[in-house]
Amino acid sequence: MNNPSDKTPQQHTTVPSIPWSSANKPVSQTKPASTSSRDEDKNPSKTSTLNADITWLYIASGERLRRMGDAFLRLPAWLQVMLVYAFSRVWGFIIFSVVGNQQLLGPWGQHLGYLPFISTWDSSWYGQIAQSGYPSKLPYDSTGAVAQNPWAFYPLFPLIAGGINRITGIGYYPVAATVALLAGFAAAWVIYLLFTTSLNIVGYRDQSHGEKVSEAASSTEDSKDVKTSRHNLALWAVAAVAFLPVAPVLQVPYAESLNLVFLVWVLLLMMRKQYLLMMPVALLACLSRPVGVPLGATAGLWWFACLITEAKAQQQRRQRGEDQERFESVFLRSLPQLGSALFICFCALIWPIYAWQITGRIDAYTATETAWRQGDLAPVAPWISQGIAYFGYFTILLFPLLIVGYAAFLASPLVKRVLASPIILWCACYGAYLLIFLNPQSSTFRLLLPLFPLMLPIVAISSSRAYRWLLIGSGALLQLVWVGWLWHWKQLPGGGDYPP
Repeated sequence: MNNPSDKTPQQHTTVPSIPWSSANKPVSQTKPASTSSRDEDKNPSKTSTLNADITWLYIASGERLRRMGDAFLRLPAWLQVMLVYAFSRVWGFIIFSVVGNQQLLGPWGQHLGYLPFISTWDSSWYGQIAQSGYPSKLPYDSTGAVAQNPWAFYPLFPLIAGGINRITGIGYYPVAATVALLAGFAAAWVIYLLFTTSLNIVGYRDQSHGEKVSEAASSTEDSKDVKTSRHNLALWAVAAVAFLPVAPVLQVPYAESLNLVFLVWVLLLMMRKQYLLMMPVALLACLSRPVGVPLGATAGLWWFACLITEAKAQQQRRQRGEDQERFESVFLRSLPQLGSALFICFCALIWPIYAWQITGRIDAYTATETAWRQGDLAPVAPWISQGIAYFGYFTILLFPLLIVGYAAFLASPLVKRVLASPIILWCACYGAYLLIFLNPQSSTFRLLLPLFPLMLPIVAISSSRAYRWLLIGSGALLQLVWVGWLWHWKQLPGGGDYPP
C-alpha cells in the first residue's frame, strides 16, 4: 500500500583441474590396460592438446573478463551507475515475466504478460486516480467505517503519468510504467551522489585495503586513490540497493521510484547545506508519498544539532578571546535552515488538509488509511499484537531488544565511518515513524525501502569482492521470492490475500 498503515490481508571461476596425462598415471599390476589407455599411450599428444586447450580457454575467458572490467571502469561515473541499474531492471523484467506467466486465475486474469502483471495491486488505484481523480464523498462500509478509497494514495505520480497519458494518447499503464522506470534511473544517480557526498564529508578511507596516501595527499580530498575507493564503494552500494529484494517495485506503476528521487535529493541538499533549494524538492517528496513527517523531523533535528554545535564552537572562541559574537547572531544565521525545516513540516500536512477540504471530514486521510488495517490508528500497538500472534509473548522481550539493537547499529563506528549525520538522522526518524504508525504486515518489506542508506555501511563491512557479489546475488534471488510470494496473487484459505 501507500503508507505505514498499509494493508492487512484483504479480499478481492575455480581453476578447472587439468587431468593427468596417461604418462603420469600409475599402471595397474593386476589388470591389463584398456583399449582407450593403450590408444592414449600411443598418442600422448591428444591429452596434452586437450589440457592445453582447457588452460587456454580458462586464461582467455579470464582475460576477456578483465578487459571488460577495465573498460567498464574507464566509463564516466554516471554511465557506470546507469549500466548497473539497467542490469538490475532487466533482471526485474525477467522475474516479473516468468512469475506473471505462472499466475493462475485471479482478480486481474491469468498467465499475465509483463505489463499486465506489473499493472496490478496498487497500480490500479493510481490508474483510477489518473482517470477519475479523487472522490468528493468518502465511501463507507456496512459498519459505518470509511471504506478503502483513492485518498490513501498521494497525487504526484498519477498526476504526471495521467497528464502524459492525456497529452500523448498512449495508454495510462505503459506511460505509468515508463515514468516509474525512468524515475528509478534518476534515483540511482542521486543515490550515488548521496553516497559519494557522504563519504567525502566523513573523510572515508578504505581501511580494509590498508589504503595509504602521502602526507600531502592526506590533507586534500583530491587524492586519486581516495577518490577511487569512495567511487567504488558508492557504486557497489548503488548496486546493492538496485538488487534489494523489494527493488522490483521501482519499475512498476507505483510512486516509490518517483518519491525516491525527491527524498534522496532532499537529503543530498541537506548534507550540502543548501536549505532554500531543499524546500521545493521537499514539497514534491511530500506530495508523492507520505514521507513528510519523518523528513520534517529529520530537518528539525538537524537544525537543532547544527545550532548547538555552532553555539558551542562560538562559546569556545569567546573564552579564548578570538570572537565576541553573541548567541543571537548564531541563531539568526540558522534561520534559513529553521525555515526550511518548518516548511517541510507544513508540507507533511498539505495532503491531509486537502482531503479534509474536499470531503468535509477532518480525518478523511487517516480514516482512509486505517481502512486497510481494519481498525483504528493505534501507535506502536500493532507491532506488539502482531508480534505476539507470530512469536508469542517472547515478543515482549524481543521487541525492545530490536529497538535498542537498531539504535546501537546507527550509533556504531561502522555506520559513522560512511554515513553523514543527516542520513543517520533520517534512518532514525523513519524507523521511529514506522514504529509509531505502521501496521506490520506483508507490505512492510516494501515500506522499508527508504532505509536504503543502510546498504552503504553493510557493503563497507568488507571490501572482498566475494562478499559484495554474495550480497548482490542474494538480493537478486530474494527478488524472485518477493515477487513470487507477494506480487503473485494467491487466494488465502480463509479469504483475502497478502498484498506486496
